Amino acid sequence: MVGKVKELKDKERRKVNQQLHVITNQIVVYAKQFPKPVIVMEDLNDIRRNFKKSKKLNKRFHSLPFRKLQTMIEYKANLEGIEVRYLTKKETRDTSKTCHRCGHVAQVRGREFRCPKCGLIYNRDLNACINIAHALTRGMGWRSREPSNKHMCLKT
Repeated sequence: MVGKVKELKDKERRKVNQQLHVITNQIVVYAKQFPKPVIVMEDLNDIRRNFKKSKKLNKRFHSLPFRKLQTMIEYKANLEGIEVRYLTKKETRDTSKTCHRCGHVAQVRGREFRCPKCGLIYNRDLNACINIAHALTRGMGWRSREPSNKHMCLKT
C-alpha cells in the first residue's frame, strides 16, 4: 500500500515537472520574438506566509511550485540571453485593477476586467501584464508602441 502511494506521488511529480517545462519553454519562446526581450516576474518571497484563506484553498495554494517555475524560467531565459527582472509587491500593486488604456482604477470581479470609464473588457491577468510592460518600458526609456496623435497628420 505504501509503495503504491509513493508511486502515485512520483507520477504526479513527473506530470507537474513536465507541465512546468512546457510552460517555461512557451514563455521563453514568446519572449524571444521581441527585439529587446525581458521577462518580468513578481518577487514571490513570503507569498505563502501572507496567504490565509480556507483550509482547502490553503492546501491547494501551498502545493503550487512558484519558486520552481521561476527558477526554470530564469535558467532557460539565461541560456537564450534573455534578461529576467523581478518586481516587488509594491511595484505590481493594482496592476490588474488599472485600465491599461485609460488608467482608471476600477473594482475587479472574477477573471474579467471591465473599465467603467472607457468600456474596455479584458482578461484581468493580461491587463496586469500590459500595465507592468508599460511601466517597465517607461522606466527603461523605451517609447510606447502606440502611435502618438501629433505624428498622425496627413500631408496634402
